[in-house]
Amino acid sequence: MMENKSTEKLLNRLNKIESESQLTKFINSSSPQENNYLLSEYILKICKAKGYNKSTIIQNSDIYRTYGYEILNGKKSPSRDKLLQICIGNGFTLDEANRTLTIAKLGILYAKYPRDSILIYAMNNNLSIIDINILLDQHNFKPLGES
Repeated sequence: MMENKSTEKLLNRLNKIESESQLTKFINSSSPQENNYLLSEYILKICKAKGYNKSTIIQNSDIYRTYGYEILNGKKSPSRDKLLQICIGNGFTLDEANRTLTIAKLGILYAKYPRDSILIYAMNNNLSIIDINILLDQHNFKPLGES
């Protein structure tokens, strides 16, 4: 496993690959163990450490109960905004939220995007989902939960 390899080392190794079989071997050996977590498992792991059960996670997220359980049971893949609601509502750090977005293949929060900048600011300042939606609306962006 290449769990602690830096991105630069991985890129150097990738640049030396000359065949599809080598590429397949690289892909199969270069994924960190943490990437093997299913999205739902990662969310539950973070929330369990905070003392939250599934019901509390869903309540904190301000999402429909049935849909929330489907996400937490791994049956549904949430949109980026729904996933952010889960992260924000349950007090994830910015790093935890970005890791969650990465596992879901939904793209991390990116400071160059104005809407993402607002979300980063809000997370760093522990704003609630309601306060974040007010802030997004004030800047003419779609609130969380409208997707």
